[in-house]
This record gives sequence, structure tokens and C-alpha cells, in this order.
Amino acid sequence: MTMKKAKAQTSSAKAEEVTEQVAHQVANFAQKTVDDAQAAFEKVSEMAHGNVQMMDAAANACKNRMTDIQLKAMEFAQTNVNSGFAFVRKCLSLRDPSAAMALHQEFLKAQAEAMQRQAGELNELSVALAKESLKPVQESFTKSFTSLSKSIAA
Repeated sequence: MTMKKAKAQTSSAKAEEVTEQVAHQVANFAQKTVDDAQAAFEKVSEMAHGNVQMMDAAANACKNRMTDIQLKAMEFAQTNVNSGFAFVRKCLSLRDPSAAMALHQEFLKAQAEAMQRQAGELNELSVALAKESLKPVQESFTKSFTSLSKSIAA
């Protein structure tokens, strides 16, 4: 073999080796890119599933508390109507207009106090509704941002 042929074969072998190394690096890079994309998709999918569960929990909490509020409002309406009927019955039994006026004032005062109590109870239920409905949302966002922060830090 001549020196030129030996150099050509050596250069050809080196070129093949470099080509193989580059092909191997490209394949590794492509594999890593696909793995990273799949991992990102899985994280997004996990967050989406978590958000669906969070919305379901929030909707259930809202539904339950709204039912409580509706039932309480119906209870108050029944109580107030019954108070009104009792007042009318008492008025019908009176013969003295001044006694009727005094009874009317007592009734109005009692109803105002009852309505104030009732409004307070409905307010408490409304606050509980807001807290319980937003709790799953808050927990989900906290979890998501903590996870995102860890991912970014890594």
C-alpha cells in the first residue's frame, strides 16, 4: 500500500467515525427532546386532571352550601309567615285600637330583630359558601405553583 492510499483510508475511517458520533449525538438529542416533550405533556395533563377534580370539589361545596342557604331561607320564610298569621289572629281578638297599635309595634320590633338574626345566619352561610367553594381552588393553585416553581428551579 502506498502512503497516499493509507492516508485516504485513515481519513475515510476518521470521517466515518465522526459521522457515526454526530449521528449518535443527533439521535440522543432527538430522544431527549421527545422525552422532555412527553414529560411536559404528562405534567400538563396531570395539572388538567387536577383542575377538573378541583372544579368538581368546588362545585360540590358550592352546591351543598347553596342547598343549606335555600333551606334556611325557606325556614325563615315559614317562620315569618307564621309570625304574621299569629299577629293577625291576635289583632282580630282585640277590641281596643290602642292595644292593637301596641301589639303592632311589638310585632314590628320582634320581626325586625328576627330579620336581623336571620340576615346574620344567612351571612354566615354565605361566608362559609365562599370559603368552602374557593378552598379547593386555592389548594390547587398553591399546589400547581409550588410544582411549577420546583420545575423551574430544577
